Amino acid sequence: MPYVSRSADGKITGLFEDTKEGAREFIDADAPEVVEFIQNVGEQIEEHSEVIQQELAQSDMEMIRVLEDLIATLIDKRVIMMTDLPKAAQRKLATRYSLRSKLTDLGNIVGDNDEILLP
Repeated sequence: MPYVSRSADGKITGLFEDTKEGAREFIDADAPEVVEFIQNVGEQIEEHSEVIQQELAQSDMEMIRVLEDLIATLIDKRVIMMTDLPKAAQRKLATRYSLRSKLTDLGNIVGDNDEILLP
C-alpha cells in the first residue's frame, strides 16, 4: 500500500513506501490511478531509454572513428605495429583504410573539377 504525492490538480506525482512530507495520503496499491501512474512512468522510462540508445549508437559511430584515428597514429609513430594486432583486427582496419582511401580519391576527383559542377 503506497503513500502518494499529488499535483495541484490532484494527479499522482509520486509513490512512496512510507509517509513523507507532501505524501501522507495512503492509497490502495491496485487503485486505478496508481496503476495508471505506474504505466505512465513505465512509458516515460521506455521513451527515455530509446533516446539514450539512439544517442549511444551515434556516439559509437563517432568513437569508432576516434579509435581508428588513434590506432593509425600509434602505428604511424611506431608505438605499435599493425602485426601486433589480432588478424581479424588487421583485416578490418585494412578494409577501412582501403575504403577511406577510395573516398579520398573520389573527393580529389570532384575537388579538382569543382567548376564543372557549377551552373
